[in-house]
Amino acid sequence: MRLRFYYWGLVIVWHSLLLVAAYFLLHETYYWFMLAQLGLLLSLVFAYRVYRHFRRPLDLISGGKSALQDRDFSVKYRLTGAREVDALVATYNNMIDTLREERTLLQEQHYFLRKLIEASPSGILIMDYDGNITETNPAARQIIGFDPSSSDEEHPLLSAAFDLALGDSLPIIIEGANHYRLEVSAFIDRGFQRKFVQIQTLTGEILAAEKRAYGKVIRMMAHEVNNSIGAINALLDTLTVSEEEIDEQWVIDVRESLPIASKRNHQLNVFMRNFADVVRLPDPQRERIDLSQVLPQIATLFQAQAQQQNTSFRLGYLAGRVPELPLLKSEVGSRKSEMIPPSQFISADSNQLEQVLVNVVKNALESVSQDGEVQLILTERPRQIIIADNGPGLNQEAAAGIFTPFFTSKPNGQGIGLTLVREILTNHDYQFSLATDEDGWTRFIIAL
Repeated sequence: MRLRFYYWGLVIVWHSLLLVAAYFLLHETYYWFMLAQLGLLLSLVFAYRVYRHFRRPLDLISGGKSALQDRDFSVKYRLTGAREVDALVATYNNMIDTLREERTLLQEQHYFLRKLIEASPSGILIMDYDGNITETNPAARQIIGFDPSSSDEEHPLLSAAFDLALGDSLPIIIEGANHYRLEVSAFIDRGFQRKFVQIQTLTGEILAAEKRAYGKVIRMMAHEVNNSIGAINALLDTLTVSEEEIDEQWVIDVRESLPIASKRNHQLNVFMRNFADVVRLPDPQRERIDLSQVLPQIATLFQAQAQQQNTSFRLGYLAGRVPELPLLKSEVGSRKSEMIPPSQFISADSNQLEQVLVNVVKNALESVSQDGEVQLILTERPRQIIIADNGPGLNQEAAAGIFTPFFTSKPNGQGIGLTLVREILTNHDYQFSLATDEDGWTRFIIAL
């Protein structure tokens, strides 16, 4: 308004002065005086057109300002044909399109976030710049029991939430049974930081984890008991004969077998007692043990089971540097165990190492059919214990999941044995592998 007033005031004053000057200078000459008046009229027309030319952008700016003030991003202008004005119109229209798209995107994101917060299973407390709770979601109201944004009631979770600093995480137990975790984060609102607190309910997860842990331990304990008792029962069954079959050799076999069964029962008792003392597998209690005594005892423990299923079970020692895929070169079908040289000492937990060998040898015997063969080999360089069998081998699925907890390919298996084997050998820092090689033999190799 002020610009238009100044402009027309200047035009009127300027043309009035020109008209007065023309009158005093040209009034005696009628022709020139009329010509001067025509020139002034044309000047006024030109001034009006100039006014229209620069007024149009001002009208556009004024209309755009009103639309922006009203947050109306649907108002756009048409091109006028004037280059300068059209440039302004194009810029304004592009700006309006950008603002409309960004506003739509922000509204959609805001709507999505609101829905996400409302549907979140975790409780969420949103605070203002002063740390007061302004918004909550349904999960938070359900956990706390009331809406803290509209109530001054106290609650242990609220007290803990107010005391936490940005980035902190705090587990909290209420009434001895309800487990929660509080985590504090922040977001930027209009250039300033605001905190929000997540309340995660852990009660159900903790109970489920405890149940899984108890179930795993119980199944593992039952599995180990069954493994050892099965081998011991098979050994004892071979000693059950009629009075006519009792001879000197039978007495020798009894004297040799019963101490081994008794020792295995004692070690199994120790193993089970350790599980009762702690939930996890006990750390290995390393001692100096002689493999020349341990391996023959394992062979004797399973010799009866091998005989019952007509399987060749061989125990042997390979001195010097051994081939990549070692096997015992003894007579096929022989059940006589080769001697293990003395003084093969290692540092290990004897109970846990025997438990490993019991599991692996039992699996090897179960994998072979009648007339199959299982070998228990000790190699010198490199020092390894190898349990090999010529059963059907591992298929692709079994090879991928053989050490996965509770994975089993047996109809009545529990998937515990090799999991326990893996944990024991890992705790001993022993490298191990299980694979079916190109020659058709499946080998479990323990690098000592």
